[in-house]
Amino acid sequence: MSHLRGYSQVVTACILYGLIGIFIELIGDMPIGSIIFYRLLFGLSAITLYLAVSGRFFEMKLKEKKSRLLMLGLFEAVAVLAYFYSVRYTSVSMAVLLLYTAPIYVSLLSPLLLKEKSTSRSIIALALSITGVVMIVQPQILNNGNSISGIAFGLASGLLYGLMIMTSRSLKDNYTGIAQATWSMIVSLIIFSPFAFAVSADGLKNDMHLLILFGLIPTAIGGILYFNGLRLVKAQSASIISLLEPLSAVVLAFIILSEPVAFTTVIGGGFILLGAEILSRESKSKNGSSAGLQFH
Repeated sequence: MSHLRGYSQVVTACILYGLIGIFIELIGDMPIGSIIFYRLLFGLSAITLYLAVSGRFFEMKLKEKKSRLLMLGLFEAVAVLAYFYSVRYTSVSMAVLLLYTAPIYVSLLSPLLLKEKSTSRSIIALALSITGVVMIVQPQILNNGNSISGIAFGLASGLLYGLMIMTSRSLKDNYTGIAQATWSMIVSLIIFSPFAFAVSADGLKNDMHLLILFGLIPTAIGGILYFNGLRLVKAQSASIISLLEPLSAVVLAFIILSEPVAFTTVIGGGFILLGAEILSRESKSKNGSSAGLQFH
């Protein structure tokens, strides 16, 4: 029964994460930095309250590898910035699929940074993912300057997400997943604090309800459900379920924003997610059943 509860929590969390791009589009007139700051402010407030009430605040205690924890926060701050700009300059569908190129970078950089050997499975996965990217980034899209910028931001968000995964992997013996996520959000909040005043009072008032919902639903509730669910299910199973995030993002963007989805985007996205799943399974076999950090 606990496994069923865990699966339902992870599934719900990944669907809620799919709302991130929707909120970015709905809060379209506000500077990206301000959106990130207020989303983190409300999200962190709710997560801090949850940790205190549930008696899990002790997990936040700083231990060894503080510099890597700081590095994780820096990577997340820039990754979120790049992802948000990718959504704004392209589409929710394209941005989220480009974000999920992260395993490509993990596979390419792991031999250099983590001394892990490449395998035939990783090469196949890389070929699938790269094919998917080529299918999504069509020649006609490259004729648009904003689209080129959005694609570049999307690929950068995938690279930074990959660096987050590798950094998180090195912290798994010292900090729980929710502790890593919370500390990285704290670092990001500090980085984006100057943007608290980059929006007018009227603009903030008009979008306050969306910012609060953004901080509570995909950020706080999604994060709490995800990491609670990970305690009840195998990490490899969670990695498969996590692919619901980009799928739900594409579907929700179509339903809520009436965002068209090209056939090549669907096929290319399928190649990227298949490659991501192959690399995720291989990573779990190498590194045990520890849960990785979920980008949110």
